[in-house]
Amino acid sequence: MGVTIDAMEFNPSDSAPRSGFELLPAGEYDVEVIEAEERTSQKGNQMIALTLQTRHPDGYDSRVWDFLVSVPAAVFKIKMFCEAAGLQKQFEGGRLTAEDCVGRKAVATIIIEDGREGFSDRNSIQEYRTGGGTTIGGISTQPAATSHATAEVTASTPLPVTEEDIPF
Repeated sequence: MGVTIDAMEFNPSDSAPRSGFELLPAGEYDVEVIEAEERTSQKGNQMIALTLQTRHPDGYDSRVWDFLVSVPAAVFKIKMFCEAAGLQKQFEGGRLTAEDCVGRKAVATIIIEDGREGFSDRNSIQEYRTGGGTTIGGISTQPAATSHATAEVTASTPLPVTEEDIPF
């Protein structure tokens, strides 16, 4: 028979939520819309909330969130996204749905925004554009995936060769 323990002991302060979330370094990334949801903004405007997936320079999948809001001051961002994601017809027609966005790929310039109102710093999309590869620090690291099947292969492809790996 084993040792009997009367009560389990633990540190209650260990219950604080931990995110394990790491910001992406500022730079250009291939992104794919993996989720999109039509919502109403806090100010009552129509918007589409995008969940974008990319690869962190350390080799794991990372997510960034963006919002396309239907207000005159933000239509430029809807246009950038639509042009980069091949949705020009939807933009020209003045109507975009969440369903149109899912699975679309583009290159995004990701920046780090300072935290506000008690929230920590976060990644933000500064710009969308079409492109052929991810550039971090000015070096192309991955070709853009052209189909869903290619995206799966790209996601499991080994990390790019680093300067230390070059024998000369």
